[in-house]
Amino acid sequence: MMKLFYRQRRFMKGDKAGEPLTTGWLPPLPDMRDYSNEHPVISEISMKLGIKGSDKTKTEKKLPSRVDLRKWCSPVEDQLSLGSCTANAVVGMVEYFQKRAYGRHIEGSRLFVYKATRKLMLSTGDSGAWLRSAMGALVLFGVPDEKYFPYTFDGENVNPDWDIEPDAFLYSLANHYSAINYFCHDPLGKKTSKKDVLRNVKTYLAAGIPSAFGFFGFPSFENSDAPGSIPYPCKNEQAEWGHAVMAVGYDDNKVIINTSSDEKTKGAIMIRNSWGSTWGQDGYGWIPYDYVLDGLAEDFWSILSMEWIDTEQFGLLR
Repeated sequence: MMKLFYRQRRFMKGDKAGEPLTTGWLPPLPDMRDYSNEHPVISEISMKLGIKGSDKTKTEKKLPSRVDLRKWCSPVEDQLSLGSCTANAVVGMVEYFQKRAYGRHIEGSRLFVYKATRKLMLSTGDSGAWLRSAMGALVLFGVPDEKYFPYTFDGENVNPDWDIEPDAFLYSLANHYSAINYFCHDPLGKKTSKKDVLRNVKTYLAAGIPSAFGFFGFPSFENSDAPGSIPYPCKNEQAEWGHAVMAVGYDDNKVIINTSSDEKTKGAIMIRNSWGSTWGQDGYGWIPYDYVLDGLAEDFWSILSMEWIDTEQFGLLR
């Protein structure tokens, strides 16, 4: 049943009506082993960012009203017909850290990460994926250069070998990220309030740390007052799909209007999507804070590495 949840829907994309936009996020199952920002390893790294992770020492720092990390992001990708949004979001985060820490990035193979993720899930075919598994695949298998396992075979269409097991040499070529730690801002079973989840995500964004997350899509998804601004759903709507994106900023004063219900929300997370640069505002969009507060956006994951943090390009004072 979960494998059917994400299947592609048809929306407007740029000026082309009816072009398929594929999703691929599978809502998470509880795993009590998940790290949160309270874990000692994560807390120690967070302290270097000026973030205090322990409830006993946490201070209410005044966050900026707006954060925008787009200038350090790699070019927006298009997942085309595959349900690989989780891999797109995870690789996008790695490329962001490389570009911000070192001024350049290696274009990582999204297809490799999608295959490695499904390998961990013991899944074949275009099943979609859990973000947790995508994080695990990143740390265990790394990310080879895009040129060795390209997403497309002609620059436009998905590589026909997308579900074939990569050669062993690709695993040896992959840049290994065993030193990366990944954690969940809203681990199931940890009783973290939605308000705290939103504040944690914003705090890390203010420190230059993006996150990947999933959200539920409703019929009025594109009925907003601006391209890429995802409106809060109407009261009589039911979720139809799930999609993963990358959080790259926020704006406390961003207003989004659902043109079907005229309902307004204030405050939104800026997202980097994987539907190409013609979607939204050059591939970027917004999702209301209320999505997070009401559980319509969840499964927030971030990655941290001391190698990146030690470049002193990250932190709340940046």
